[in-house]
Amino acid sequence: MTDAVKIDVLLVSGARPALLEKTLASFSQRLFRHFEIGTLYVNIDPFEGGPVEVDASEEICKQHFANVVTRKPDKPHFTKAIRWLWRQPVADWCFHLEDDWVLNRDVRPEEVRKAMTRDVRQISLMTREKNWGYRSFYHYEPGRRTFLGMDLGKGLNKKRPIFGTSPSFLRSDFAARCAELMDETLDPEKQLNYMNPDLNAFTAQFRNRFIGARRDYVAIDIGREHRDALGITKEVIDGNSVWSRTE
Repeated sequence: MTDAVKIDVLLVSGARPALLEKTLASFSQRLFRHFEIGTLYVNIDPFEGGPVEVDASEEICKQHFANVVTRKPDKPHFTKAIRWLWRQPVADWCFHLEDDWVLNRDVRPEEVRKAMTRDVRQISLMTREKNWGYRSFYHYEPGRRTFLGMDLGKGLNKKRPIFGTSPSFLRSDFAARCAELMDETLDPEKQLNYMNPDLNAFTAQFRNRFIGARRDYVAIDIGREHRDALGITKEVIDGNSVWSRTE
């Protein structure tokens, strides 16, 4: 496969094998089969399940990937999972995924190659949750346009690049440096964009490019419906996302 893009895969999973199977079936069919896959690195937290569900999730991973390295911590911790995963890949690029997404369409190497420009370190699949209303293919925090002192509202003034933990390709050296700079007491996505000055100074040098465009949603979050069905809610407490089950 001379034109193939080789990637390692990084997977954050809970102990919820049914949800994980939906995610891996979708991504195996619509993305992974188009790429040369090195190793799957998976962190399986005991979240929504116990040892039986953790082992079942690991077995599902082994059904989809030839080479699997698994971390199975005693307690769930999203930031620790990200820090471990983002330090693992040996391929130049990796693909980050969580266990609650499916794809709307195929993602092919030619799209990824096109996005691999000099200063791009993350290539994110467009999702509804990004709430992106602009024509730019780069994710940034919109600034505000002014004319003769009048505020014209949000526009295409690029204040700073936005990076995240939703489905995306990452330059592995970039991911590793982000992991080194992360604070384990803070939510990884929030500190990628604020809360962590050293990390923010590093990421500000680079850009995050989209695959897809506004209203062209490539990936769909299936976790929200799953959590609603189980009565699980999310709160942000002291910079961290905390999940709790309603009675």
